[in-house]
Amino acid sequence: MALSYQQALHYIHSFDDPYLAAIRNHGRQTWGLDPIRALLATLGEPQQAYPVIHVAGTKGKGSTCAFITQGLIEAGLKVGLYISPHLQDWRERIQINRQPIPEDDLGQIVEDLQSVVRPQSGLSAFEITTALAFWYFARQSCQAAVIEVGLGGRLDATNVVNPLVTAITSISLDHMQLLGDTLGQIAAEKAAIIKPGVPVISAPQASEALEVVEKRAQETGSPLTVIGRDWRCETLDLSLQGSWALIGPQGHAQKVAVGLPGGFQIENAAVAMAVLEEAQRAGLPVREADRLAGLIRTHWPGRFEMMPGPPLVVIDSAHNTYSIQRLVESLQELHHGPLTFIFGCMADKDIVGMLRTILPVARRVILTRATGYERAASVHELMTQAARLVSTAQQNGEDWASTIELETAPDVAGAVRQALSGLQEHEALCIAGSLAIAGEARTALAS
Repeated sequence: MALSYQQALHYIHSFDDPYLAAIRNHGRQTWGLDPIRALLATLGEPQQAYPVIHVAGTKGKGSTCAFITQGLIEAGLKVGLYISPHLQDWRERIQINRQPIPEDDLGQIVEDLQSVVRPQSGLSAFEITTALAFWYFARQSCQAAVIEVGLGGRLDATNVVNPLVTAITSISLDHMQLLGDTLGQIAAEKAAIIKPGVPVISAPQASEALEVVEKRAQETGSPLTVIGRDWRCETLDLSLQGSWALIGPQGHAQKVAVGLPGGFQIENAAVAMAVLEEAQRAGLPVREADRLAGLIRTHWPGRFEMMPGPPLVVIDSAHNTYSIQRLVESLQELHHGPLTFIFGCMADKDIVGMLRTILPVARRVILTRATGYERAASVHELMTQAARLVSTAQQNGEDWASTIELETAPDVAGAVRQALSGLQEHEALCIAGSLAIAGEARTALAS
């Protein structure tokens, strides 16, 4: 009899978390690619059983993976999708045609894996999960797989694939204690997934990051397409239901509908379109009609996701300063009334930078903490930083600082109840700061 779902999860979590291990080691990455390569060799190199599209980046890589996956599904293919972390259910990490791995299947494949992995193997939980995903997609005869990088790229366990196409979404400052203090250093970690001769599609990048990506592509002889330079990407219309944009090679752009709302999703959609066009050239049967249908039909929970209203409630997993800025821009483009925020984040993030973006545009901010995450910033720390920023703004005579309301809630469910109790129909609530906060908010709103 196969392992139960809970037994399978317990086995996976019995291996160390590489991110927490690196934090304990003062930012020193202790992992490499040799252990995952050895494990995959034992399993028969499952990652070579299907064409792979490999996606790295700081922001937008999940949405981009979703757009690409949906385009492949529209083409009639059986498509594996590997992402991390999950929003609400661990099984989201390993999907086929956007359906999470069934509990029984996870129990069976983990039981099979136990026969070849020793408990003291030195593998991490992420390496185990990555191997499980590759192996599951092969066992299920997937015809393509979209693989999202977990952290960075150069030493990420997913960087053992030989992809058909590589994509790099927007690069910004995040995980600096592990990836580097500058945009160039972080870009180098992510650009390291570019393989010799493999086409690479890049989102628009800051010049410091783009220089690194261009250099890597030149060194590896990889054809590089940059959205905004080689491909046109222009917003035509934004609404709460989606957007219209001009997307396509310069001189051949066409008007397309993008189902995910928010101006930032147009860049992600353009990257996905370019990736799928390259994938078609490489042999995958993805017609233009499939690509266009994929943009419209993509669903990606927790990313500028609007819950049934009124009032308007938006959940977004933005968790660094750049992504919070883009979130606020989209909110202001689509909603012109008062804003209430529920905010919580991990303690190693740029708390001050994110709060500096949120506070001036909010009428009310409720600070909270995700449950069961040792990395989560305490409510006290968040309130201390927020109050300090408000006090400084008051001293500087900034109007917003005299009217903003700061509140706290011990958990996300309580914060949601607190926010909704004082929200008028013409107002909007935005919940952001981490994927954990977004996931718990979705659960609370569904109950």
